[in-house]
Amino acid sequence: MRWVGLNVYLKNGNLANPGCNLYTMASRTLGRIGKVLSAIAPLGLFYALMSAYFSGGGSLLAQYVQLVLPGASAQLCVIFFALVAGAFVYYSTRAVDLVNRIFFTLMIVTFIFALISLAPSVRYESMVHTAKVECLSVLAALPVIFTSFGYHGGIPSIIIYQKKQLKHIPFVFLLATLIPLTIYTFWLMAVLGVLPEGLLLRISQSSGATAHLISALSGDNDVHTILYLFSDLALLTSVLGVALGLFDYLASLLQREDTRIHRLQTALVTFIPPAVIAIMFPDGFVPALGYAAIALVILGILLPTAMVYVLRKDPAYENPFRAPGGTMLMSSCFVFGCIIILSQFISRL
Repeated sequence: MRWVGLNVYLKNGNLANPGCNLYTMASRTLGRIGKVLSAIAPLGLFYALMSAYFSGGGSLLAQYVQLVLPGASAQLCVIFFALVAGAFVYYSTRAVDLVNRIFFTLMIVTFIFALISLAPSVRYESMVHTAKVECLSVLAALPVIFTSFGYHGGIPSIIIYQKKQLKHIPFVFLLATLIPLTIYTFWLMAVLGVLPEGLLLRISQSSGATAHLISALSGDNDVHTILYLFSDLALLTSVLGVALGLFDYLASLLQREDTRIHRLQTALVTFIPPAVIAIMFPDGFVPALGYAAIALVILGILLPTAMVYVLRKDPAYENPFRAPGGTMLMSSCFVFGCIIILSQFISRL
């Protein structure tokens, strides 16, 4: 799907001066309908994702803070988590890049240590699901799984930042999918191999599920601190990428210049709404990811396929890059997107 979107991006922008955002692309290609959807979908996606990350990050951070300040609330931890992320995004894209490289490296290191520590406790019998899996249960998980790979909103920021190295962008997209896939696979094997199914179900329905999951995984082992550190780094690297995408989108939408006062104004609009939502709904991590899937489908599947379809009907359309698969691929992507949206509504029922 990323390749189809790149097809549209390179058509509306140009290699010498890239940076055309989704709103511009959809407006030029799909008219008023594209303009409305492209304005609403990114906001829904970004704010839902950031609310989820703030909720999860604040919950995890509270575990540290309450050891020193027992009276500290999770709401204050959400605000602190938002301020840390906001400071880097406000300063510059370069700062986000450098800090995220450090945090990502540390995250991988802690993840490896966590896997090594949990490996002796993994049991194959625990990973085998003996009960019958219902189709509706699989569909209910589909929106969250899809959103876990939702880096679409940051693509314009990446291309602007890497404007002189656009030839590497397809490879970046490939790595951005394969690396999370690898981490998710090993993480699921560790969690499902250590914890029994009944305990996992109770944790998923509890308040502060992320913190309870880590406590259950660590048990009496020394892996407790490593797991908390890994989870915090995972959330912080994720929220920095999403926040940067929202920041650049709002700066373009609100026509804010790259000055300190305008960056501060954009930062306030970027971080205050999701922080408020996370404070109001402290257990909204998974539900927020599910609702983000609807916006992500519109942003990452439905709009790109519609734009490519319209562009390819244009006799004047010329582009050295052409996504493979033709109409069959676009139709399959469109249907898949509709299934994800339907799955989210089913999961709420």
